[in-house]
Amino acid sequence: MKTLEELLERCSFKTVGRSMNLDVSLINGELYISPLTTDINHHLDFALPSMKMVEACRADDFDFFQPFISAGKLTAENMHHAAERYYLGKTRSGRPIYWMIDETLDPQDARIVNPDNSDTWMSTLLKAREPFIQYWCPTHCLFGLHQLSTVNYQLSTNISIVESEQAAVVLSELFPESIWMAYATVAHLQVDLFAPLEGRTVTLFPCTDPYMSNYLFFSDLAAAVHKQYPSIHITVDPILEDNATDEQKSRCIDLVDFLFEGQPLQKVQEV
Repeated sequence: MKTLEELLERCSFKTVGRSMNLDVSLINGELYISPLTTDINHHLDFALPSMKMVEACRADDFDFFQPFISAGKLTAENMHHAAERYYLGKTRSGRPIYWMIDETLDPQDARIVNPDNSDTWMSTLLKAREPFIQYWCPTHCLFGLHQLSTVNYQLSTNISIVESEQAAVVLSELFPESIWMAYATVAHLQVDLFAPLEGRTVTLFPCTDPYMSNYLFFSDLAAAVHKQYPSIHITVDPILEDNATDEQKSRCIDLVDFLFEGQPLQKVQEV
């Protein structure tokens, strides 16, 4: 028969206890449980997404900016400014972290971009690390939504939405007159996601494709959003459908690709 001490080690009670801010120990054959001396609020701030977690991984140097800096379209100062505004972070291995922070500055989740361009969600990593949050169901919001909490952006400021967070960050420096956001993945796109944008003018910039299917999908989405939230004036910009070449459409380029491949910036400004 195994001793209580052996069972304690095998079941990892100490590890589970620490995750709940409890000290689990065996003294003279008896099990004792007591609060740890560390601040439980501090632990919870790193068990679920929080601004403390966001601040702990902040960074301001990102490879995806370098082609624009090399081409003279952006500067290192632009990169640092955008990274600060969007609370961009990095993992220990240098992978970008794109935080989804809502309009009340409450972090919901984050997308981590892997070297092979696949992604990992912060919520998945946290659930694997913290057994007691297995049943937590994270919610998502538009990337960049937290900018609505900034007094510098009035209700009249237009909202521009693209697919990738990287594109939103870059475009925010190229065209700072708009608030740039991203939906990150079509799988998370729901009409309710647009609720915080009531009363605003919103323009969607979907990626292009050879069959115009993405443009039509977002046209239907815009109609559904306006039906549920009539105060949102939402349109789908046709700049890629009207101006991208067949070769570009075959690669399903986005607005940033379109600009970087030689399209004059004023063409977007005139739309």
